[in-house]
Amino acid sequence: MGTLITKEKRIEDITLDNIKNGEVTLIQLNEIYKKMGFVFVADSGKFTRIRKERIH
Repeated sequence: MGTLITKEKRIEDITLDNIKNGEVTLIQLNEIYKKMGFVFVADSGKFTRIRKERIH
């Protein structure tokens, strides 16, 4: 019986590679969005791009 243990990264320590490799939780992506305004775009479960949200 195996368990998956993941160490949560601090938002400041997350890299694009972490995101591309699926090592980041949706909660962490939401925190990045709230703090920095970056939106992460995915298609079929794969990260495709990152963009800065524009506030009109």
